[in-house]
Amino acid sequence: MTAEIAILNTTGIALAADSAVTLGVGKIYNSADKLFALSKYHPVGIMIYGSASILGIEWETIIKSYRDNLGKKSFDKLTGYADDFINYLAKFPYFTSEQMIEYLKYMCKRIFSDILSDFLDDLHTEFDGKENIELPQIDAVLNTTLKNIKETMKKNEDEKVIKLDSEFIDSNMEEIQKKLKEVFEDYKLSKKQITDIIDILKLNFQKCARMYDYCGIVIAGYGEREIFPTLYDFKVSGKLGDSLIHFGHDLDQIDTFHSARIAPFSQTEMVFQFAMGISPDFYEVIGKKVDIILKSLLPFMKGLDKENADALAKVLELYMDNFSEAYYKDPIYDIVACMQKSELTSMAEAMVNLTALKRRVSTDAESVGGPIDVALITKGEGFIWIKKKTNFDPHLNRHLRQNYFRGELNENL
Repeated sequence: MTAEIAILNTTGIALAADSAVTLGVGKIYNSADKLFALSKYHPVGIMIYGSASILGIEWETIIKSYRDNLGKKSFDKLTGYADDFINYLAKFPYFTSEQMIEYLKYMCKRIFSDILSDFLDDLHTEFDGKENIELPQIDAVLNTTLKNIKETMKKNEDEKVIKLDSEFIDSNMEEIQKKLKEVFEDYKLSKKQITDIIDILKLNFQKCARMYDYCGIVIAGYGEREIFPTLYDFKVSGKLGDSLIHFGHDLDQIDTFHSARIAPFSQTEMVFQFAMGISPDFYEVIGKKVDIILKSLLPFMKGLDKENADALAKVLELYMDNFSEAYYKDPIYDIVACMQKSELTSMAEAMVNLTALKRRVSTDAESVGGPIDVALITKGEGFIWIKKKTNFDPHLNRHLRQNYFRGELNENL
């Protein structure tokens, strides 16, 4: 896990990221790099959170390869860098077929397990307390479950629908069938049911409905024709043939009307509590408890039915939101909008430290910690390191700066 934050106003962007990384065995090390300059020559940075690698290749390696490939090339808008980075990932030559097949198998097992779980839930709902259930009845429930899942996915409209490389999936149908049999075990699926499940699998990749083990990418900075900073974040899950599975695209732009933004990533609860005046978990509990209390009062209050109770709960939720914004969020954003560059970076570092402190003094795993890397991006000065951990003595490695600017383009990457 990790804690990262971007704080923006009209003067620039402050980025901060911790150094904690959790290995598969549960061991936590405080040495990971999650914040990088995306360009050697232009005011653009990148942060990663979530999975540290994609298809077995470290994100740090991919980012630095892209940076060499980018050279002095620039784009009018920050979204140009994001699109170019996505295109680079989609064509990255070191993703092998074997790695993509392993990713497909992993996703098949997770998605098929979700389908089975939905099916078992529907069975429980349909036949709870009943006896002498026959196979055709069970098949009918499975058909309904698959139909409902497909209809729900088709209704899910995303601004970016993946153009799926169906040929890659079809060419690996034998591996898919093995995972299908592994999950459903001895249950005899009909040809139509198998077809429906494969359709759901493809829809899942196209719509990015249920994604696992993904990495969050945050690109921040300025395009050549932008005078205010921009933040662009999205998630990448993997690659199938010619299709890069990416989703969750979100764009934040600073302008004269929206002059401040606080954007936390990954473990966000402490920043939320700081900015909104209430813990997100506590906020959720209050909402659920109010709903329970109102519904428990239905038999005792005339004129109060379920519809009115739901409407009253929404009014209370709206009041809490308005109060939180008026007395907590808005005053903080007003201050952030006026902050100078040094104050932006200090606040960004403090927010990550706050999350790390919460992990240290609670029973939660200390999945946030270690040295905090802090960078500032402005239109004039570009990408500037404020704090940067190193695994070496820079005085003994003066050649590294020369290597950093060794050329505009490495043709081998």
